[in-house]
Amino acid sequence: MGPVLDAKKHKVDGLAFLGLSLAMKTDVGHPDSITHQTAFDYNLVQDREYKYLKSTDDNGWLGGGGEPGPPKSWKLAAKDSAHVEILRIGTYEPALGGLPKEAIYEAMASGNILIPEIDVVPTAVVANGDKPPELEIRFDMDPAVPDFDDLDAPLPVNWQLKFIHNQLFKHFQFPSRFCPGPFHSTILRKAEFRSEDHRKGYFEMCDKAIKKWRQDGPKLLNEGPWEPDGTKKKNPGKHNSGVWLFTDRNNITDYIAPNFYPPYDTPNKKQMILAFLRETWDEDSLSWKKCEKISVEEPPTDFTLSDFIFSRSPSNQLPRNEGKTTADVNADEEAEEAALAAANLCIG
Repeated sequence: MGPVLDAKKHKVDGLAFLGLSLAMKTDVGHPDSITHQTAFDYNLVQDREYKYLKSTDDNGWLGGGGEPGPPKSWKLAAKDSAHVEILRIGTYEPALGGLPKEAIYEAMASGNILIPEIDVVPTAVVANGDKPPELEIRFDMDPAVPDFDDLDAPLPVNWQLKFIHNQLFKHFQFPSRFCPGPFHSTILRKAEFRSEDHRKGYFEMCDKAIKKWRQDGPKLLNEGPWEPDGTKKKNPGKHNSGVWLFTDRNNITDYIAPNFYPPYDTPNKKQMILAFLRETWDEDSLSWKKCEKISVEEPPTDFTLSDFIFSRSPSNQLPRNEGKTTADVNADEEAEEAALAAANLCIG
């Protein structure tokens, strides 16, 4: 359990969270697994034949379709639960230190939280500090500190995760709030290797997969697009790679679509994005720390995110330019640029 915001008022270590679903049904996994992405096959970094590993915990491999169970595998049968946590909620009970689900819905619907279209890429496979360790696929922001001064410099890979995380941490104040370490997807617990050479061989295998993924670049998720239960969406919109609300890693209740659409390389959008990336939440001091001073003028204080949030349909699916003429789109873009230039870049 990580450092929560207020340990004295945190009563129950619940498992609800907002994050990414990387579940994928495969031939080698559990037959009841569902698919929420096909960009990254976790089996490329999973040692299902135990060539390198001699033992794990009872759950075995958590991604790549999960564990099929006997006789295909001799671990507990379980569906794919691959995910990346962005905000741990814990419970939906304020009396226990949690956050009501209604507060999440309200914040998302009001436009107080911007959800960009998320494209990500794995950056490493690591063994964490546990003994025996967990194996994790990392989704680090790279570079860790963006170039705040050069607006022509590209945004870091995986910037969307920290962008969303920082907004959520600034908007929601509740005792159980935390994020379990760097953005990662756990694929195995209690990993014990056959030898040090086998350990080296496993990570060399992983490095090859990571190198190929990095060469291919960030990918959109939920490209189906799919509902929480894995069925295809009936009326999908243009932008579908958003975030999911989990009761726990095995139970997804809601999908939250992007409301902040690409492109993200216009000067005003980039300024706003960089403003949210300028700080990092420090788990030791439970406070914000500056990454680096950002070179933008302070905006007026009477603007909020709602002033420039893109319009959303009730289903959160319709593209904002649908049915508009080119002139209308251009006019909207000019208004958007003006709003972004005036918007409050430093929330909280």
